[in-house]
Amino acid sequence: MPSTFRLLTLPLALVALLALFAVPRAHAAKGMEVAVEDDPVFVNQYYYDREHALQLAQSLGVSRIRVELSWATSLGGKANLRLAPSAPTYNFTAVDALIDAAARYGIRIQLTLTGKAPAFATGNRRVGVWQPNGKLFAKFASAAAQHFRGRVDRYSIWNEPNYVGWIAPLRQQPKIYRDLYINGYKAIKSADPRAKVLIGETVPYSIRRLAQSPIAFLRAVTCVNGSYHKVGGCNGPRTLRADGYAHHPYEFKHAPSFKYPGADNATLGTLKNLTRALDKLKKARVLKPNRGSHMPVYLTEYGYFASGKRKIADSKRAPWLRQAFAIAQKNPRVKEMLQYLLIHPPARFSGAFFDTSILTTQGGILSPFTSLQGWSQQALARRMILAPRAPITLPPAPPGSAPAPRHR
Repeated sequence: MPSTFRLLTLPLALVALLALFAVPRAHAAKGMEVAVEDDPVFVNQYYYDREHALQLAQSLGVSRIRVELSWATSLGGKANLRLAPSAPTYNFTAVDALIDAAARYGIRIQLTLTGKAPAFATGNRRVGVWQPNGKLFAKFASAAAQHFRGRVDRYSIWNEPNYVGWIAPLRQQPKIYRDLYINGYKAIKSADPRAKVLIGETVPYSIRRLAQSPIAFLRAVTCVNGSYHKVGGCNGPRTLRADGYAHHPYEFKHAPSFKYPGADNATLGTLKNLTRALDKLKKARVLKPNRGSHMPVYLTEYGYFASGKRKIADSKRAPWLRQAFAIAQKNPRVKEMLQYLLIHPPARFSGAFFDTSILTTQGGILSPFTSLQGWSQQALARRMILAPRAPITLPPAPPGSAPAPRHR
């Protein structure tokens, strides 16, 4: 694909808003975080300009960027080994570069440590998601937490573990994820006790042969039945601890207030299903927050399709996106709401099938972006969301990482 793309001139109103954010300000003590994720742009720089993307993110009031850090990709060619290396080395250079770039805009990075798993850590000895090994995952989690200590303050364990594209087979997902979480949590906390660790990152509803409903999945992970009574068969500590629950409350066909059917599903319009379940799990003493009386919720992916079979017209996407962030902000349990993707991926890009972007491939402003930007401006003025900080000073990245390959 092309190595560069033409950048469109920023509208005058956007330039003025960027100037406003450039003024140093205190980070508000309260308020929901607005976040964004776009790994191809922010981390890998496959297309578009990262610096310009960071400016656009800042203009949305973004104070967090989520990154999915792949276990196998971090190992490079060693991911294909069928026997675990005695001292695996990882390449985190691309993430280090983003951490430093984002810090200049007052934006912090949070990492989701996830698959694919290397061949030596899967049940079928192939790079992928078949029965990833928790004890070997702990070595990756420990290496990441040690490397990013003082630079990253929030992690989550695995992406969409109740979906077969990320953990397989389907029927074994809860057991596998429990093992990954217990080992990953312990490794991160041992390497960086101050870091927060989120559990979950679940998809919002069941899909036949593809995904389990998030609440049924969570009950199985914590080993309780439908009445939230403890059942046997669990390995590790009886009570799991977390600093928050991460969830992807997508609902691709309807407005965000739509009541998606199923008591064990949890879209944005039925988020109470999740928060009630989390409270019941706490009462059962199988999942407890590290702080506070209720488990906080981080909504770490959201958006509506801009292209493809599930495309929603911008005339609907724009108000729906604004409404979604407003719903999240009004919920006291929600600490973060994330727009998944900024930039429309080029047609040749392998991830173009999942397109929830709000800007064109060249960075052209679309009405969903303008709508969300308008909401965030109002929310910032009313101190309902956290403002991007003044530039953040971080310790330098540890030396020794080989330069990350830059694909085009």
